[in-house]
Amino acid sequence: MGSEVREQKVQEFEKEPLEHVPRQPSLAAGVLIPIISRAQACKYEAMEYFLAWQGVLTIAYTGIPSSIVKLKQEVEQNLKGLRKENPGSKWPKTTIGCLKDDKTLTFEQLKTLKKICSEESPALASADPITVDNLSVAIYENRCMEKIITEVTVPLTLPISNSQPSDSEKAYVSGVVTEFANDNLENYHQLTSLEGHRSAHYLLPVVEATLVHHLEKVPASLNQFRNRVDAELPGMYEWFADSTLHITIRALT
Repeated sequence: MGSEVREQKVQEFEKEPLEHVPRQPSLAAGVLIPIISRAQACKYEAMEYFLAWQGVLTIAYTGIPSSIVKLKQEVEQNLKGLRKENPGSKWPKTTIGCLKDDKTLTFEQLKTLKKICSEESPALASADPITVDNLSVAIYENRCMEKIITEVTVPLTLPISNSQPSDSEKAYVSGVVTEFANDNLENYHQLTSLEGHRSAHYLLPVVEATLVHHLEKVPASLNQFRNRVDAELPGMYEWFADSTLHITIRALT
C-alpha cells in the first residue's frame, strides 16, 4: 500500500500547474540557479541541542547569515505564487530526530532531555562552524529527505564569508530557544506534548520541493548526544541517518 500511495502522490504532483515549482532541473536552472549562485558562501555556527515543539530534537544555530537572508528575499520576490514561509525555517536548525509514533514526553522525561541538552551543548557549540558553500533544490519523497526524487546542487559565490548573523537574526533564535529554559519547562511541556511530527510525519510518502544545504560533516558530538538520549529515554526517539541531515533554507511548495 505504501508504494501505491507514493506513486499516486508523485502523479498528482506532476499534474499540478505550478510553474514556480522546480520539478525538473531545467526549470530550477531557469529560475533558482541564478539567484542561488549569486549568494555568498557562509558559515552556520551551532548554538545548542534544542527540543522543539512536539518533541522534535534539533541542532539550533546562532542565526541565519546575511547572505542567506538576502537569498531568501530574492527567492520570494522572483517565485510568483510561492507560499508563505513556514515558521520552522525562520530559525536555522538541523532536525536530528523525532518521537516515535506512539510516544509522548512526560514532564520527567522533558526534564531529563533538558539536562542532556544542557550538558551536551557546549561540545556542539565549540565545534567548527558548518560551511555552507552550496545549496540544493530538491524534490523529496519524505520529509526527512531519506528519499530524493531529483535534485540540483548549486555552488555559492566564494570566498566564504565569516560575518556573523545580524542582531535581529540572533534575537529571533534566542526568542525561540529560551522557551526551553529551565524556569519555563512546565509551560513548555504543553508544546512538546502536542500531537504530530512523530515518525510518520517524517517517514511516510509525501512529495514536496525544498531548498536545503546537506551537511557534509556531522558534528562529532552528535553520536554522544544520541547515545545519551537512547540510554536515558530508551525506545522514545527515531533518529535520522547522517546522510539525510540538512539545514532547510526554505520550502518551495
